[in-house]
Amino acid sequence: MTKLPKVIKLTRHAQQRLSERNTSNNIYNTKNLMKSSCKWYGKDDLIPESALYLHCLYVCRKSKQMGYITDGNVEVIYNKGTGVAITIMEVKEKFLPITQYIKPEYLKQIELKKEKKKMRKTNIGVCPDCGKEDVTITSQGICVKCRTRKSNAKNRNREYIPYINLPEEEKRKIDNMQVANTEAHNKKKKEETTNINVIDEIPIPNIPMIENYYEVKATQNPAIAHIVEKPIQVEQPKPVEVQKPTLRKFDPLSDQMSFIAILRECGCTISEESLKETLDVLVATDKLKDILMTVAKDENQDTILNLEHMLNVVEKKLQHNWEYNGFQEADDIKFKGFLTWRRILKGAIFFWKKLYQTNTIVEMKKAWDAYTADPNEKQLMAGDRINSIQKRFQITTESISTIFNTRKPFTRIFYATSKEEAYEKFLKWMSERQLHENKSKTTIVELTQEGEDGRERD
Repeated sequence: MTKLPKVIKLTRHAQQRLSERNTSNNIYNTKNLMKSSCKWYGKDDLIPESALYLHCLYVCRKSKQMGYITDGNVEVIYNKGTGVAITIMEVKEKFLPITQYIKPEYLKQIELKKEKKKMRKTNIGVCPDCGKEDVTITSQGICVKCRTRKSNAKNRNREYIPYINLPEEEKRKIDNMQVANTEAHNKKKKEETTNINVIDEIPIPNIPMIENYYEVKATQNPAIAHIVEKPIQVEQPKPVEVQKPTLRKFDPLSDQMSFIAILRECGCTISEESLKETLDVLVATDKLKDILMTVAKDENQDTILNLEHMLNVVEKKLQHNWEYNGFQEADDIKFKGFLTWRRILKGAIFFWKKLYQTNTIVEMKKAWDAYTADPNEKQLMAGDRINSIQKRFQITTESISTIFNTRKPFTRIFYATSKEEAYEKFLKWMSERQLHENKSKTTIVELTQEGEDGRERD
């Protein structure tokens, strides 16, 4: 006899397969398949070397991790470790009925259990504890009421005394209590059946009425209809409360069309669509300044690069958990939510990395600083070039993993004021990731706008 699992959960895939391949009227419990109203059979319940047994070994690939159960209508392949259904298939017609492949001794046990259960329901006789006749005798050999008294006495750590051995006063108390419980139960049941919500009668609107309706309907001639209109009661409109106008503070930036109209009056020939887009960009330039000031910081540059590395690591870990746990709904929501974030961040990180590599961010920051500086210094905007303090250094070496002792080629650009500072940033970056360099292959090259500086660090 197979030891069946207590819980088998269904993923969305398994629920879809169950709805597609369930051709019977059985109702399955989708939260826990083992609580469905059907009898499940496992691999050990099948006759060895029978057709269905060999089919079971085939679909499970002879794996100890995969389990097999069937109710004669569907076959469920599940993971024994996680208790999650992998897929659900329909039992083929050549295996029906499946009772021909079940061990005879197991079928006999099932029949005996059914007979015992049936006998318990139909066993009517005299209760030895209370002496009542024509009552249902439970498996304990007493009636239902005596069984309840015995169970209550056991739960309250009291001695159980049969009803016929109690004094008359105790019998009277028990009888009165049972009568009161029966009346309360009947009253509650009656209230549940009679307590029906009565829907209020909906008033019928005043519509024209045809006096000879049936004559018109019989002759199919609407021209002979005598229509009597009922007076329609018109409700008097309620007086409208006039609200006093509230004064609003005028914001000139919110009235873009008025500004465009002024430009038109003064001879502006730029198209309205281009003007709107350009004005939106120029008004939002102040917010762009805050973004540039934040992104231009050295620590934020390192944070963006580190975040790019972590996105790849987290994606692999979440995908592994999602597949290993049998595609659970919680893991599915977490993984797909992360992918949505990663899809947005990936493009933005690529954009900022390109700006870092071309030194555009530093130049834009210098230009904004020059604009917000003293008016006498704004002449730099006319054509004088602003040299950046930060320089780009490309460091190339062979990285060695401290944990796995693996060797990989390494190339990365660091922003610093000198080669020594770039080399310190490089060492810090490597140590945080438990890596170290092959000093014999380490080179540092300063990059410029036109090309690369030929100087290298030994």
